[in-house]
Amino acid sequence: MTDEVLISPRATARLVVTMPPAPSRLADALAADIASDYVTLTPTTDAFRHLALLARQRFTVMIPYMDRIGADWATELFETTQAIERILVIRDASQISGCGEAGRRLERATTRIIDYGGAGLTQEAFHAKIVLADGVAAYVGSANLLRRSKLANLECGILVEGPAVHAVKILIDAVVNMAAGARAVPDI
Repeated sequence: MTDEVLISPRATARLVVTMPPAPSRLADALAADIASDYVTLTPTTDAFRHLALLARQRFTVMIPYMDRIGADWATELFETTQAIERILVIRDASQISGCGEAGRRLERATTRIIDYGGAGLTQEAFHAKIVLADGVAAYVGSANLLRRSKLANLECGILVEGPAVHAVKILIDAVVNMAAGARAVPDI
């Protein structure tokens, strides 16, 4: 990553949402509210893909929980990006091996996996869900790399572009820099 701060000239923010599947009481309530005709809800899958396509230097996914569907989802993002560095920060890296072949594909698609956290109450861990494209755009929200987060739960987040992203980049840089338990994954 270069020392250059890559930020957009002006900040924008979009609401990012995974909607419950149909039939959905929430979708019905939104349809009944005329104000919903004047807002755009960006699907979580679209926001994550946008970030993967935007990244050139470093694409970071910092999400604590993953299942097999989530491993496939993350692999697709890491295989889509042109970023030189492709970093996954996860709360317990053993989740990856529990995903079988999807986990092995994910390991090959990343350049670095950081295991940050553990099960003990005294161990430092994280619960944040952040996806960062260089220093230019970021998702901060509730979606994990789980089947339910991709397909079923109501998940909400914000996709931010512009100067506000710099604070997110500083946080992610600190996580990457302090990661003593990080392991490099060789390119295959």
